Amino acid sequence: MRKVLSAVVLATVLFSAVIGKEENKTKQEPETVKTLIKSSGERTAKKIREQKLQKIIKEAVSVYAEGNRILLLLSHNKVEEAKKALKALKDRVDKLEKQYRGKFDRLPIDVVVNEISGITDMEQAKKLAEQVRKAIKDNDFVQARILLQALRNEIVIETVYLPIKLYKESIDLAYKFLEKGKVKNAISQLEVALNTVELETTIIPEPIAIASLLVEDASKKFKDNPQQALKLLEEAKKQIRLAKILGYIRSDRDVEPLIKQVEKLEKEVREKTGTKEKFRSLFENIEKFKERTSTKSTK
Repeated sequence: MRKVLSAVVLATVLFSAVIGKEENKTKQEPETVKTLIKSSGERTAKKIREQKLQKIIKEAVSVYAEGNRILLLLSHNKVEEAKKALKALKDRVDKLEKQYRGKFDRLPIDVVVNEISGITDMEQAKKLAEQVRKAIKDNDFVQARILLQALRNEIVIETVYLPIKLYKESIDLAYKFLEKGKVKNAISQLEVALNTVELETTIIPEPIAIASLLVEDASKKFKDNPQQALKLLEEAKKQIRLAKILGYIRSDRDVEPLIKQVEKLEKEVREKTGTKEKFRSLFENIEKFKERTSTKSTK
């Protein structure tokens, strides 16, 4: 039986306190940008995890857990208690299925987010990518696979979904068997119900997600400290280019519109004509690009 994975805390944001006298502020400002950039990977994974956790439907989690509990009752021959609980579960699943009918076919009940950090230096990434191409050309797929692992720089999201209609049908059938005293059949059908869960894996190119976060950071600073905003935008640009080198984007042509938009915003920040709306537009375009470059698979 497939087990539902429990969500784990995978990222902790590190904040540095800026303490010092007034004359030291200028020296400390670059460190603030450095800290934001350094922590961007951890903050990105944390942000994505929190977004995914918010989408989990607690009632779906509860009815799935209750199915497990009833199966345990039956395995300990507590038939009457299980029958009463299964009737209540059947009613709850009916309501849940009606609530989401036409909206969602499956409901998220758990999520695990992992950050895989490989090469982050652009020059090293270029050299490694060239080595991969050479290994493939030489038909050395073993070496190519080893090298490709180092080029992984991504956030892997594993989301467990409960197909609500299938779960409902299995619960209904399990209850019918139990009403007829067919305990073994009820147990088998409950096992079927619990195995209806689907695991979806989403792979997000971390450099693109980091670029999105850095643009958000820059939008909070461009009015009071345009120099910091410019450094953050420059790093966002590097991250977009890094994603191309790592192979998440096929050609320079695909990233050029985004790079040009960043450069245009940099010019506007220098000329003090940048606005929140322009930062928002860039952020939204990077988010759309992140969706296009992400991959999903279900099993």
